[in-house]
Amino acid sequence: MSLSHPARGAPPPPLAPPPRAPPAGASAAERPTARAAPGEIRGRLADRTRQILESPRPAPDPERAAREKAVVHECRYLMRLLSSRRRSAGEMRERLRQREVPGAIAHEAMARIDRAGLIDDESFAREWVHQRRELRALGDEALRRELEMKQVDAGWIDAALHSGDTDEEQRCRELVRTRIGHRDREQLRSERDGTHRRRLSRRLDSLLTRKGYPGSLAVHVISGELRSAAEESEGAEVPEG
Repeated sequence: MSLSHPARGAPPPPLAPPPRAPPAGASAAERPTARAAPGEIRGRLADRTRQILESPRPAPDPERAAREKAVVHECRYLMRLLSSRRRSAGEMRERLRQREVPGAIAHEAMARIDRAGLIDDESFAREWVHQRRELRALGDEALRRELEMKQVDAGWIDAALHSGDTDEEQRCRELVRTRIGHRDREQLRSERDGTHRRRLSRRLDSLLTRKGYPGSLAVHVISGELRSAAEESEGAEVPEG
């Protein structure tokens, strides 16, 4: 039987590429082999895991472990402080100083509290001003002194004082009116020598000074409110607050 020949003029069939030789220096694992069985793969993983677990580990550093323990302890202390109310960064630093915490430990504890998003002096100043105005009827000077004592930045203090109820004169008037009682109004209407008016004026001036209102504003408000109280008719009396 004779072998058939390609038709004359037809292109010869393509030749198969020669097998690719492994790179020089390749290990046996890198040479092309048949796919490993699942059991063999699991065995290799077990061997590698055992090698990792049995490899020698560096000895623990007692000094580093003690430092980490101290930092965590102070972080927990600061978080207990924050659980009762918001606090400024300066306030927390001062509490750590009072506890005689070493500087490096205090710095790291504050840094971790800051990274956790638990320090926000802008919000602290704003909330402090709002609450102290509502609960204590404090003037802006007193509020500024309090925030400065808590080491809040001057920019945050200014922003907080200009937020919310910014009419300091109106707040001052409302405070004075709550301190002029029913008996005070009766005496102001009936007296002729002004003795009670002067005594009440001194008492109100001392109150406004403690509350942090400017002296000029205090004099203006007190004189106006005492005059109004003396001129009130019986039907317009304000109940004692």
